[in-house]
Amino acid sequence: MSADSASAYEKHARAFLSARDRSTVGAEVIKRWAGSMSPGTEVLEIGCGGGLPVTRVLADAGLKVWAIDSSPTLLSEFTARFPDIPVDCANALESTYFGRKFAAVISIGLVFLLQPEEQATFIHRVSELILAGGRFLFTAPVEIGTWVDTGTGHACRSLGRERYESILAEAGFRVVATHEDEGRNNHYEAERVPADKPR
Repeated sequence: MSADSASAYEKHARAFLSARDRSTVGAEVIKRWAGSMSPGTEVLEIGCGGGLPVTRVLADAGLKVWAIDSSPTLLSEFTARFPDIPVDCANALESTYFGRKFAAVISIGLVFLLQPEEQATFIHRVSELILAGGRFLFTAPVEIGTWVDTGTGHACRSLGRERYESILAEAGFRVVATHEDEGRNNHYEAERVPADKPR
């Protein structure tokens, strides 16, 4: 995430944890996504926060998780809850991503915190991290728009479904589905297409 959004989440980390820990919004969408993969599938979570509810769902599905977040406070709480999951305290665009590729990548509540050009860069970077045929799930609205995050005061930007699908295609992904959760958050589910196959 950009430096300003990273600092905003670190500044409001305790309040974010308090609110997010009590929420199960989106958990069912993630549970279905996680359940479609075999136990032991290697998944990278970018923007893991304190790990609830997303990481808990992934772990309960038997997936092997690596996690990244830019907030030291959030990661401290995360490692207390999930001591066996490897973590990296880094900006989403600057992480080394553990120097490996993954069968799946998930990023909930992050993409729209980035500047428009950073959003495209991020999606292209994910395409480099994910194996052919791998899965990518992230949240962003279908509408074009801007708003202010009530928890941190940070500006959020949605590029809209048409632009996200265009960026995904440019990055070698095929959109499999979109899902709306009970909080009216939109989840884009995409597959990394092998280079020799049509998108």
